[in-house]
Amino acid sequence: MISSHTRLLIIGGGIHGTTLAVSYLEQGGALDDVLIIDADERLLDNWKRQTSTIEMTHLRSTRVHHVSSNPHALKQFASRHDYGSHHFKDRFGRPSLAMFNDHCEQTIEALGLPARFIGNEAVESIERHETFVIQTTNRRITADTVIVSTGQSNTMHVPEWATLSTCRHVFSKSESEEQENVTVVGGGITALHYAIARVNKGHHVTLVTKRPLEVSQFDADRSFMGPKGLRAFHRLEDNWRDKREFVKRERKPGSSPNDLVLKIKRLILTGRVRHLIGETVRDGETLYVDGQAVPSEEVVCCTGIRPLEPSQSFLRPLLEQLSLPLTPCGTPVLDDTLAWTDGLYMTGPYADLVLGPFARAIYGGQEAARRIVPQLLKAKQKV
Repeated sequence: MISSHTRLLIIGGGIHGTTLAVSYLEQGGALDDVLIIDADERLLDNWKRQTSTIEMTHLRSTRVHHVSSNPHALKQFASRHDYGSHHFKDRFGRPSLAMFNDHCEQTIEALGLPARFIGNEAVESIERHETFVIQTTNRRITADTVIVSTGQSNTMHVPEWATLSTCRHVFSKSESEEQENVTVVGGGITALHYAIARVNKGHHVTLVTKRPLEVSQFDADRSFMGPKGLRAFHRLEDNWRDKREFVKRERKPGSSPNDLVLKIKRLILTGRVRHLIGETVRDGETLYVDGQAVPSEEVVCCTGIRPLEPSQSFLRPLLEQLSLPLTPCGTPVLDDTLAWTDGLYMTGPYADLVLGPFARAIYGGQEAARRIVPQLLKAKQKV
């Protein structure tokens, strides 16, 4: 069993965890203070795997949303490395995935983060004694401060009917052979990207959505990225139930940017995609939508991913040990700095009742860094 100590441990090496580490270093934190741990082999592995699976070309977020604390960093990177204008889409400047990933890699390498990353290590439990004690599959880490940035990829959501042997979630890691006829279930950005990817391979695609295709340039109205748009949200203060309803109402998980919807509609009009609208039901080994049989040789569910509740995760020992407060929906009660208790911070889906509808987006990682990093630097000055 390997033992080590660090001032700051970031659990999760995805976009949010990387953004927190980068922001800490860019604003004066020391590299030797930081450790990042993740169940995947390298930083951003899960992000790259998922975006590659659906063959995403451009992000949904704008040019100012990335892993750096400098809002202009991505645009400056593009200029320095002669990326053409096609790498920024529409008036919002949505960046190409290739350029975004290149910027991430250069930033990570320039700051030396690979040397402070522990991969292929799943966190099993966390407790608090004199410091936080984190147990992984192979090691014991003690840390003065912990940031949990595990995202929302813990649980893949599949419908109750999706128990056919030919059904799988789009982000499942299990190997499966692609078939000539594929049914893609879901109406959001993941489903549309994936349907287009399969058409490009020459496959026959049936797209099943619960409702007509919905256009939304972002995950929610852009006003929720600023204090003005969030006034009504913040006025709810500690009314956690109403805040949860607010976030559910304003987030648009089953929508896609206009260019992606138009592309799918063209494929539907030309007969390259068959589009069925309605609830999917199962009768034996056959699936039906609105009375029409759906090809079931291969069914790919693009039906979302969910975070684990703290009581079902590695946080449970700490939750019970310190009697940490939970909202009625089972999420942590965080303060404005995203602290659950002294020295323990949460980002992503765990922070959406503080940050609002964009907590899970790339913007949410940046906003988390703006709240957490000043606290870390203050604590370091006191040492």
